[in-house]
Amino acid sequence: MGIRFIPNDVNINFMRYKGFVFCISAALVLLSVFSVIIKGINYGIDFKGGYVIEARFPSSPNLGQLREKLGASYSGDFTLQQLGTDGKDIVIRLERNDKKVANDDIEKEQAAVVEKVKETLGNNVSYRKIETIGPTIGKELVQNAIKAVILALLAMAIYIAFRFEWQFALCGLIVLAQDCICLLGMYALFKIEFNATSIVAILTTASYSINDAIVIFDRVRENIKRYKKMHLNELINKSINETLSRTIFTAGTTLLAILALCFFGGEVIRAFSLPIFAGIAFGTFSSIAVSAPLLAFFKIDSEKIAGKKEKKVSEN
Repeated sequence: MGIRFIPNDVNINFMRYKGFVFCISAALVLLSVFSVIIKGINYGIDFKGGYVIEARFPSSPNLGQLREKLGASYSGDFTLQQLGTDGKDIVIRLERNDKKVANDDIEKEQAAVVEKVKETLGNNVSYRKIETIGPTIGKELVQNAIKAVILALLAMAIYIAFRFEWQFALCGLIVLAQDCICLLGMYALFKIEFNATSIVAILTTASYSINDAIVIFDRVRENIKRYKKMHLNELINKSINETLSRTIFTAGTTLLAILALCFFGGEVIRAFSLPIFAGIAFGTFSSIAVSAPLLAFFKIDSEKIAGKKEKKVSEN
């Protein structure tokens, strides 16, 4: 007999506290929006433009000492990433200066930056890749990232609308937008660097959130067909409790793995995994306490949903 951390007869009254949860969610969304407007997004090199240098050292360098040397010689922001199993390959991302540079002078500026980096790193270092990311490419990346997130959210909403009813799709879209806005607000509030991997964090948050919401929505639809006379609030509450164990353990095991990356994965992996950890945790909470209770505000045609099953049975 297995150990059960959540009993089968759990009956948490989520619908009783839905107003309180909705107020907290609305406050988090407003805080996130104001954080983005007031503090702005701390765009990384992928969006602001800069230089990417991939260098191979004769032996695995000390990243702490290397970071101090580059910090003394380069005034802009930069990041270091160790590649490979032997630790000899280092990717250096250097942020461009805020000053505007004419197109004709970009190559000169790149040559000066690369020369300064080479002087800092010393001899016996081979350079495998040197690239320049211009501001135009950065703007295109921002636009494409926004389009990718919006299209992904719309695609998920359309899928839910076809599989369920439009009320379910609207609730799912509201929760998805809330989760993405709150995660973006966390980037702005804590000045976390927003780069290409941040888009992955946002889409991962959306996918986990909608996955949990669909499981609950599916149970709501099944219970509508099974308990035709049950009040909608009681039915939604029953559906959430019946899927609670699955939702918590699915997210919990994922969060444990990501938590290990946060502690033992190093600085670069931590900067990527920490927002995903926060996003999945918040997405799981919102799918449980927000998505299904939102259905109570929309008029779901229970007779129509229950009638679909009866029609299929009569046809067979």
